[in-house]
Amino acid sequence: MNSKVDGYARPMSKHPVRTVTVSQQIPAPPAEVLAFIVDTRNDPTWCPNVESAEMVSDGPIRVGSTFRYTQHLDQPGARRVTFDGDVEVLDLDDRSITWKVTDRFQERTITCAVDPTEHGSIVSQTTEASFHRSPGVGRYVYPLLARRTLKEQLRHLRSHFGG
Repeated sequence: MNSKVDGYARPMSKHPVRTVTVSQQIPAPPAEVLAFIVDTRNDPTWCPNVESAEMVSDGPIRVGSTFRYTQHLDQPGARRVTFDGDVEVLDLDDRSITWKVTDRFQERTITCAVDPTEHGSIVSQTTEASFHRSPGVGRYVYPLLARRTLKEQLRHLRSHFGG
């Protein structure tokens, strides 16, 4: 199976790294939180490393909907790297969404589940990544960076909803 990255077909990745999951309490009802998360065009609001996102498929957001986004990596001590990626909705129900995100470095499957709590919602975000090339020491560094990034995203999401 091939995936399309930067306009070129590439073989699916063979270099998986550890799965990362983070959770955050959000002070808003689950339906409101999920509706916001499902629309990837909102990513620049709550994902600090996403610069832009647009829906490129027609119709309402559903399984098979696709988005194009521009993201940057701005790691301490490293130069800024900007790149585009494709986002496809793989699964969508009344409490979660799963996307496949493909960019020039990796392919990620990201699931956000939103569950009710006494004070709003709890959002759990899980990412499973596979790199197009061997990540070397990145196999060990990636989970740490991913956990930090996901925690920051969920803090921004909480703040967006007034928390």
